[in-house]
Amino acid sequence: MSGKYLIMPDQESGGSWGFTPEQLDDVLHRNWPHARLAGPMPGFDVYELSVPFRDDHRHLTYHADRHFFSFADRDPLDFSFRVIFTLLLTLAPMQPVMWTDDFSGDINHVDLSVGLHELLRPFQR
Repeated sequence: MSGKYLIMPDQESGGSWGFTPEQLDDVLHRNWPHARLAGPMPGFDVYELSVPFRDDHRHLTYHADRHFFSFADRDPLDFSFRVIFTLLLTLAPMQPVMWTDDFSGDINHVDLSVGLHELLRPFQR
């Protein structure tokens, strides 16, 4: 059984995201031209991002109504975090961010200003 990771604005530190799904789609395609953004899912303001990875695709979910990304605990973790942090560095670069998972509940605060290389360091194995 696989867990999920969640990445969201750190609201307690004043974080918020004001980008639209259209802006998300634009930045996604600028960085990964063969990626797809599908949605919203019927009855929900939820979008699926499908990003090419090697001979496969990684699937991430963006909950536009609740402002968070989620994805399955699937190696290599740094790729999924790379996609989301790359999007956030363009769409919400000054906003405090946090991530957690649904199996430990530990909250991890993220400072986007340190740059992508430093952001990904904890996830590289």
